[in-house]
Amino acid sequence: MKEKSDYEILYYFYLHSDLIEEAWTEYKLNPTPLRALNLNSWILSSFNIYDDISRMLPGVLSRSKSQNLSPEENESAYELKRIKLSIQMNPLLLSIRNRVFYSKQGNKKIGGQNGRYFWELQKELISNNKGTSINLLEESTKEVIRFNNELELDLIEYYGFNYRKKLNIDSILK
Repeated sequence: MKEKSDYEILYYFYLHSDLIEEAWTEYKLNPTPLRALNLNSWILSSFNIYDDISRMLPGVLSRSKSQNLSPEENESAYELKRIKLSIQMNPLLLSIRNRVFYSKQGNKKIGGQNGRYFWELQKELISNNKGTSINLLEESTKEVIRFNNELELDLIEYYGFNYRKKLNIDSILK
């Protein structure tokens, strides 16, 4: 597989940040089950981009290594070096996404657990009752948006200019 360039990684980060904010705005206007699942997918896909950026710029973003986290959780926890802001993938939201993508295929025990969280979120959305799943989704979204904004500021500081504007100019010139 072809290695991603710095340009591609940053382009995906900025595009992805905009898409998360757009999905959040749509969700807040009308919180339907489909919009909640869409928002959840966008949130969790952020961690793949954080991984790429942490490999590209370890001085800006790094994986968090905490003693009280399991090895799986350590793989999805990141920290901004400048302000010591960290973010971690929530296992419950990951279970909901896994239920959407993989259904009950494979391990029945894990599939059933994923399904339970998925249906709890659906039930809360349909009944317009803010429960733990909705609160978790909304709080995680706010954390990801804040983390992205801080990371964007760190990238401006690292490069000495706003890389987002350079990407916009480059796309116009192509």
